[in-house]
Amino acid sequence: MDQQTIILTDIVFILLHLFVFLFNYTITSRKVFQPAVLFSFVWFSIILLHFILRHTILDQLYPVGVETYMILFVGVVTFSLGSLLVTGYNQLKNTEVLPSDQSDLTLSLTLRIIFLGIVVIGLPLYIQASIRVFLASQIDDFFQGLRNELSYGDEDIGPTKYLISLSFVVFAISYYSFVKEKGKLNRVLFITSFLVTVVYALLATGRTYFFIILSIYLGISYFHKKNFSLKKYGLLLIGFLLVFILFGMLYGKGGDLKDSLKDNLQASSETTGVYLVSSITALDNEIGRNVKARYPGEYTLRFFIKTGQQLNLVSDKKVSSLVSDFVFVPYPTNVFTFYSPYIRDFGKMYAWLMIGLFGALHTWIYHRSARTKNLRNTLYYSFLLFPLLMSFFQDQYMSLFSFWLQIMFFIELFLFLDVYFKVRKDKVIQS
Repeated sequence: MDQQTIILTDIVFILLHLFVFLFNYTITSRKVFQPAVLFSFVWFSIILLHFILRHTILDQLYPVGVETYMILFVGVVTFSLGSLLVTGYNQLKNTEVLPSDQSDLTLSLTLRIIFLGIVVIGLPLYIQASIRVFLASQIDDFFQGLRNELSYGDEDIGPTKYLISLSFVVFAISYYSFVKEKGKLNRVLFITSFLVTVVYALLATGRTYFFIILSIYLGISYFHKKNFSLKKYGLLLIGFLLVFILFGMLYGKGGDLKDSLKDNLQASSETTGVYLVSSITALDNEIGRNVKARYPGEYTLRFFIKTGQQLNLVSDKKVSSLVSDFVFVPYPTNVFTFYSPYIRDFGKMYAWLMIGLFGALHTWIYHRSARTKNLRNTLYYSFLLFPLLMSFFQDQYMSLFSFWLQIMFFIELFLFLDVYFKVRKDKVIQS
């Protein structure tokens, strides 16, 4: 295609995504955190940003073809349909507000301290395991060596890796309790859990982990903070982006703390731009090469295949790595948006079907959260903001299935023990 046709194609699909976003925004009574609105806004923003950056700081970035644009657009429409169908059903069947779980107002303080204590006590063990992994990398820089070994080496963090997902749940519960009752003790527990979770996320060496912290904060704030303001949280996102760039320097991904401010700004701007928009071009590259899975479900069903192999229920197959090979567009990238593993496994229809189901799931939990405002629904909504917000980057639904099982386990374990602690306390008071 000539340059004018490419630009015209870009503008047409930007306008189509803008239309879907405005339609969802209007039909949902301007509820910004309604999943269909949020998802369509994310994709409108990323495609617009792709267009802007390709004509500015990423002027060598390859254009996106019509087929890829259609896959992305139909995906947004499918997600919106799944979401709006659930919204319509919800309006027909559930017009009343469900009673909130009053026990949430007094979550067991003892249990919250115990859960926080576990991640605090476990942190030195996690640091020790991280040092062991770093030494195995034989790289001088700590964070670069740690990341390289975790991504491509044979050394593993070990059982302490489960403390990462637990720390996210502890942080979410601590923040929820602090928002509900802003006492001094709740403030201390919240700040402590936040700092501990940041350390876990930093040592995990994946900047996407910080999006989980952001998702938790946004989801809980949306439903439970009376002074929730889009302007205020817009500024928060700008601050988050600056921290994101800083951590990128620590990991050796865009800039170096030893370089000058000018050099760092130039390098980090380009790297952040590649991080945000190169995945769309990488997907276009992959579709052009017609990349397919070696066997059905290799990428999206890897958790079930791996589990089946361990139970001797499935024949031995090479399980794919979560870390993809790099391609050059011409900037190096190894992320291919949400759609890549689904298209590789079973094609475009499968990808659209799954994104529609995820849209329905998001919205079902969203409406339950809005109606009950209890801890369980609020936490699930907040955690699920993460794969939604990261859909432009890579799949965080089925690819992280084991992580979501861990999150569910820790949430339900806390809720179960919370009831047990309260029943036990009532019996002590009665006796």
